[in-house]
Amino acid sequence: MVPIQLDLFRSKEECELITLRNVIEDVRKSADKVRKGTYARINELNKECGDLRNRLEIIERNICRG
Repeated sequence: MVPIQLDLFRSKEECELITLRNVIEDVRKSADKVRKGTYARINELNKECGDLRNRLEIIERNICRG
């Protein structure tokens, strides 16, 4: 439950609506941070995968020659 502070010049419904909008905005910001963090982690893993693929190719090439 979200606490609501009533304003003297607004109706109860207006205060609830403003509070809900603020909560929605907070959730949106949080979701954006999670999304950005997830994509950053995916990019790190893709880079690491590419590096490991290159190392494996070098190792296989040297084993075949040897």
